[in-house]
Amino acid sequence: MSADLVRETFRHASSTPFGRSLIAPEGPYAVVVAEVLGERMAVFERRSTSVLDLLTDATRTWPDREYLADDDRRLTYGEHLSAVARLARILRDEYGVAPGDRVALFAANGIDWVIGFWAALAAGAVATAMNSFWSEPELDSALALVRPRAVLGDGRRLDLLARVAPEVPRLEFTPELHARITRTPDELPAVPRPAEDAPALLIFTSGTTGRPKAVAHSHRALLGFVACNRFNALLRAGAPPAAPPPPARVLVSPPLFHLSALYGAVLMFTVSGGLLVMRPGRFDEERTLRALESERVSVWLSVGSAAPRVAAHPARDRYNLSGLASVVVGGAPMSPTVKRLLCAAFPAAAQGFRMGYTSSEGGSIVASIGGADFAAFPESTGPIQDGVQIAVRDRAGNDLPPGAEGLIHVRSPYTMLGYWNDPRATAEVIGPGRWLAMGDVGRVEDGLLYVNSRARDMIFVSAENVHPSEVENRLEAHRDVLECAVAGIDDPVTGQAVRAFVVLREGAAAGERELADWCGAAMPPYKVPTSWRLRTEPLPRNAAGKVLRTALLAAVDS
Repeated sequence: MSADLVRETFRHASSTPFGRSLIAPEGPYAVVVAEVLGERMAVFERRSTSVLDLLTDATRTWPDREYLADDDRRLTYGEHLSAVARLARILRDEYGVAPGDRVALFAANGIDWVIGFWAALAAGAVATAMNSFWSEPELDSALALVRPRAVLGDGRRLDLLARVAPEVPRLEFTPELHARITRTPDELPAVPRPAEDAPALLIFTSGTTGRPKAVAHSHRALLGFVACNRFNALLRAGAPPAAPPPPARVLVSPPLFHLSALYGAVLMFTVSGGLLVMRPGRFDEERTLRALESERVSVWLSVGSAAPRVAAHPARDRYNLSGLASVVVGGAPMSPTVKRLLCAAFPAAAQGFRMGYTSSEGGSIVASIGGADFAAFPESTGPIQDGVQIAVRDRAGNDLPPGAEGLIHVRSPYTMLGYWNDPRATAEVIGPGRWLAMGDVGRVEDGLLYVNSRARDMIFVSAENVHPSEVENRLEAHRDVLECAVAGIDDPVTGQAVRAFVVLREGAAAGERELADWCGAAMPPYKVPTSWRLRTEPLPRNAAGKVLRTALLAAVDS
């Protein structure tokens, strides 16, 4: 039974001599079967149990190597760990943070965000990554859900926090605070070591109401994300490297509250001694090109529309991007057209393109595609990664054969613990055996996963989730709107865009601009529809009264 579970979970490793040598009892990635949250699962035998170990081990190995850089500040691993220790002491001594408390991060990208993340863990708290684009209602909902002991943030976001919840303690990232925590060396405070399955991180997603839900991930999950990615990269290589590769120089474009940045950059490249380069402020194509050149970036972590926007920029050819060996795109599906654009624009990195498929709830990468397969299979998200089990099921829960399209379910030790303070929502997606319903429709064909993300109602605009009901509720609050429906349409830059179908009341005079302004007054710009269809006839519905979005889109296409 245990051997079958290992073979099912590590299917690629079990099928090759090199893979079997990695997971054998004496191998560097020895695999055993253990109980995880009441279920037997295949896990790596030799593993850490605290996320903070990633940072302390890296700092012990490379104390003088550069770790963080933004516009005008740079820190080595040693300097950074000392700043983390000092900020952790401030959180404990001045803000009363105790093990298990939530410490929220509410800020734009920058060195301080990363220091704050590690400091929250060093104080024994649960790091809580808040969406820096939230409106007042979204922030209010999230605060009520997680009840943070303290919020670390920049001035703009903390001003919003002060309006929404003035009673919540807040600590602003200022030049004075940065000087205070970096001025003199300090040691990490002594805190109890966390249990492996204790929560380490809350990261937010949108639920069926469009309001934030907090996904709770354990120390095991964050560490497992790193271990599985490193293991699968070694497995794809087919042999250990002849010599250690040079440290990666990583430009981080996604917001750090995004799984693709926090996991894909902060966790993954800390453990390998990389340099994380950030450019605080609004994304700008030419500013990104300057950073790629001046910082000699070897890995660009992109998200949503950032990479295609830079690829299409007329100034691209003026910059020396010869050091760019890899472009990693996360957050939203990419169309075949965008994949071809990126390969043509960054030929030196063409073999280093990689795209992964997971979700905030899934934690670990489920499938990943790169190298020659990136161009050869433009509609696929790649082979299933070892360390994760997958099933495609019909709506009755029956497993479907390869090639059949159905609902994607995954299972791993690194799946979320659940939605924070929301057992009902948790039970809706985590079933018996801790199988997680991903909410996507897809199929596995010739060992590759294909995801039909358009089968879901959720819209992905530049890797940000937009739930139709949230936009619909806002539109229907307008005096001139009788009914409406919102759907996602393909967009060459943002991946998807929001299209609104609006039935106006008789005699109403509202136009597209007025309706867009109405939406924009209550939600972030990426949620505001950019495509409109104003109509007088009722929306098409099925026998249950549900709007047929597919029929609306098909009518426009025809």
